[in-house]
Amino acid sequence: MPSSEARDQLCLDCRVRRSVADLRDEHARLWRKRERYRGTQANVQQIGRQIARVEDRMGARIKELVPNERQAADLLRRELEAARGQRYRIKGV
Repeated sequence: MPSSEARDQLCLDCRVRRSVADLRDEHARLWRKRERYRGTQANVQQIGRQIARVEDRMGARIKELVPNERQAADLLRRELEAARGQRYRIKGV
């Protein structure tokens, strides 16, 4: 890792992961809620909009840290994949 990418002794990926950790948890929580509501045939459009807003906020935080547009998009994609994978992980176990 080039020293220009390291700040506070953290690489860029680590800083991004740390900066969106709370939003990743929120994304997972909303996704599980949407799945639960969908199972009861409830209207889940509002929850879908909430998920989209969380994803937008994740993108904004990443863009603040990463000046390169392509790299920011790649990091956002990775973080969204991580958030989607996290939605089925049970916390506290």
